[in-house]
Amino acid sequence: MQVQYTDRMAAAVRSASELAAAQRSPELFTIHLLTVLSAQDDSTFSALLVANGVDLAAFHEFAVNRSRQMIPPVARTSADDILPSQEHAALLEGAAAEMREIGDSGLGTEHLLLAALKYRPGKGAWAVFGLSYAPVRKSLDALRKNTKV
Repeated sequence: MQVQYTDRMAAAVRSASELAAAQRSPELFTIHLLTVLSAQDDSTFSALLVANGVDLAAFHEFAVNRSRQMIPPVARTSADDILPSQEHAALLEGAAAEMREIGDSGLGTEHLLLAALKYRPGKGAWAVFGLSYAPVRKSLDALRKNTKV
């Protein structure tokens, strides 16, 4: 089933592909998307991080550094050549499941964050910044005040 991205999520995926190309990454990894999302201080993703005590600039710096460290460069010329990694594709599937569970019709940045916290708890940035699913989900409910996307 094809999932419709929100405009912000679609733009973030495009920007993440461009970042991956600029870093000569062999694939689009989740860290590329986290780097892009953490640079947007007006997204739901960022609002949820801040609501849970995360310094957005520190998170962004962590993501930028991690994306540079973990991905060996390859010859790459275009963002159009980059395909999602297996882990990234699995995370997007989890985000789509979160979207459906919440009852939304468009996959947004908040769904990606929730899926990462649910399916990869205690790993990477989530461990470093002390984030977990239940408090972030509660913050989303408070932020939205029972509205759907």
